[in-house]
Order: sequence, then structure tokens, then C-alpha cells
Amino acid sequence: MPTSPCIKGTVLVQVVEDIEQLLATGAVSGDGLEQWLRPEDLRILAEHPLASGWYPIETYARMNEFLRDVAGRGRDSYLRELGRRSARHFLASGYYQQVVYARRTTLQATMDPEERFEAFGYDLRIFISLSTSILNFSRWTPRVDPDHVLRYRIEVTEASALPEVLCWRSDGFINELAAAHGHPELWRWERVAPDVIFFRMTRGL
Repeated sequence: MPTSPCIKGTVLVQVVEDIEQLLATGAVSGDGLEQWLRPEDLRILAEHPLASGWYPIETYARMNEFLRDVAGRGRDSYLRELGRRSARHFLASGYYQQVVYARRTTLQATMDPEERFEAFGYDLRIFISLSTSILNFSRWTPRVDPDHVLRYRIEVTEASALPEVLCWRSDGFINELAAAHGHPELWRWERVAPDVIFFRMTRGL
């Protein structure tokens, strides 16, 4: 595994496919990509990333900035929707066992608030383990939110290299999983320090 901040090819493949589809529509020419992407990015795009490979997080960031600025017309909400789409894809395929938690029945309405909270925390920890399989940097830790009763927050530390575009896509991803539990729009993210990001629950369960 490389020592510089990288993301797994499994994730980058989806980004490359979106760029290829955008190019196919004629929305931007291949030459126009140079406004957003560097030669090393264009080389990865041309060769197509391997799902099992590791790629620089900077390349991932620039490719997503291209998608946001061209397909999304500069809207971060476009990246959130891409994150939601990725979550739906993972849930449907079962590719990562960690996201199967969203299909669990442990959050039935018959549980009292504390039982739901404890069950959600258990499943959340399973989901968080996904980060270690797609990123070789940063630490994602679910904790009880000290500022709110019966809420969690995900603390992402050692995150100075984590780009904003990944935060927006992660926001969409985790909110789509929460929606599968019947709790849409449950999370919001913020960078609280240069190397620390919080995903906070906006309300209780």
C-alpha cells in the first residue's frame, strides 16, 4: 500500500466512468479537460484505474471538481447526489459487507429511544470500517455527541489531505444509508480544524 494519501480504485472507477459519459455527450472536449486535470490525471483516465489499485487523492479531488463544475454547474449538491447514487449502488450489489447494516431490522419502531440509539451505534461502527478499505489515510471514529442527547457524530481525524469533494460525496453516501433506515437527511459535515472533520447527526432517531 502506498504511503502518500490515496483512495482505492474501486471508488475512482466510478468517477472515471462519469467523466467518460460526460465526454461522450460532447459537454466538454478531451482537450478541455486540461483546465481541470493534470497530465498524471489524464494518464490515469486514459488507462482506466484498476479496482484493486491505489490512486492519489489529489487525482480523485481534481476529477470530482471537474464533474462538479461541468456536470453540476459548480453545485456541491451535485456531489452529494453522486454520493447518494454510490450508496444505492453498494446497497444493491452488496459489494461491501459493511453497508449491509442499512438493511438490518434492529431499528424497529417498537424499540425505545435508547435501544434504537445503541443499535444504531453498533451498525454505525460496522459502516465506519468501510473507510479503512477505501482510504489509506485518516481515521473515522463514531462517538456519542457530547453536545446532544442520543446523537452520534463521526470524527474524522488525520484528515488534512481529505478534500472537500470527498466530504460532500460522503455526506450524500451516509445520508442515503440513513434514509434506508427511515431517517433521511440525518447528517451534516463540517471541518472543525485543518485535520479534523465532523459528521454530526442533525436530530435524534
